[in-house]
Amino acid sequence: MTRRWAAVGVVWALAGGAVAAEAADVRDTARGLLDKHAGAIVTVKLVLKRRMVVQGQERGSSETQSEILGTVISPNGLTLVADSDSDPFGIFMSDSDGPKIDSVASDVKILLTDGREIPSRFVLRDRDLDLAFVMPEAADEKLPYLDLEVAAAPVPKPLDDLVFIYRAAKNLNREACVRVAPVMTVVRRPRTFILSDWMSSLGALGGPAFDAQGGLVGFMVLRRSPGAAAEARARGPIRGAFDMVTPVVLTLGDVKTVAAEAAKAAAKPAQP
Repeated sequence: MTRRWAAVGVVWALAGGAVAAEAADVRDTARGLLDKHAGAIVTVKLVLKRRMVVQGQERGSSETQSEILGTVISPNGLTLVADSDSDPFGIFMSDSDGPKIDSVASDVKILLTDGREIPSRFVLRDRDLDLAFVMPEAADEKLPYLDLEVAAAPVPKPLDDLVFIYRAAKNLNREACVRVAPVMTVVRRPRTFILSDWMSSLGALGGPAFDAQGGLVGFMVLRRSPGAAAEARARGPIRGAFDMVTPVVLTLGDVKTVAAEAAKAAAKPAQP
């Protein structure tokens, strides 16, 4: 009996050691990704002008300065952001009832880690996939970037680790941050979305998500529920509010398709 319990103890010790080693490997990978890609994770500053329209009549306007997360994806400065982050009210534009909020982004600048602010413009928005792209006005910029032309990492499984890279707020010096969080589930239709926990996901909107081996899985966006306002009322104020929009990882393949369109749009002269 004593030998049996001793054997059980050895098995548990070995299993615990394996788990600890795996966690250490993920942390090492996360630190390496932060060191390698921090320069491509930037802050995008903009002024958002909003106009509320009720039954065809303007009922007020406002102007807000914002800072959002962006990822530079090409050496000329093409930068990916979450469309919902750059235009928070845009996710409600398709609702048939209630007031409409028109918004326009202006005074757009990419803020680099060395303090430079590069005047930029939006070149493409895809509200369905919650992607938007910003391009420097100058054509000769050479910036650190995250190359999308890599082999996409395999779609992770529930409880696999994801690594998120993002930036802290202005009051925390916009320092580069890294976080490891588990996959909660994978949605396969209408396209592949990967869910992690809310806190890790929301902080990383517009930023990349990697797997435990350092492979690029995709980018963090918001998934809007069709008929969001009606669903929120039907499900109650708390659950309904969370179900209206869900932060998800959009896989690299889908991102690359839209990024290619954005690159073409960026090559065209800016509209007055």
